[in-house]
Amino acid sequence: MEQTVQELKQLMREMMLEIGELKERIIYLEREVARRETPPATTSREKIQIQGESYEGIGRIYSEGYHICPFEYGQPRNEDCLFCIALMEKG
Repeated sequence: MEQTVQELKQLMREMMLEIGELKERIIYLEREVARRETPPATTSREKIQIQGESYEGIGRIYSEGYHICPFEYGQPRNEDCLFCIALMEKG
């Protein structure tokens, strides 16, 4: 019986993590829609270049198999992470 309780607890943890990831994805998509509906503001060329370089480095870390999200930053990942993907898509 204790094993069943432990399995249920683990299942609940996994479901809560998945719900959290889905909430983050919804927030990201809502921001993306709002951003696309708003005309882009003019930004300096230097700011764009720095931002591009930062995202390039982050993308390299992710492609090497590590998390870039604040929840698991630097930890090896075995599969895609919605939080990490959302961060990369912001760039």
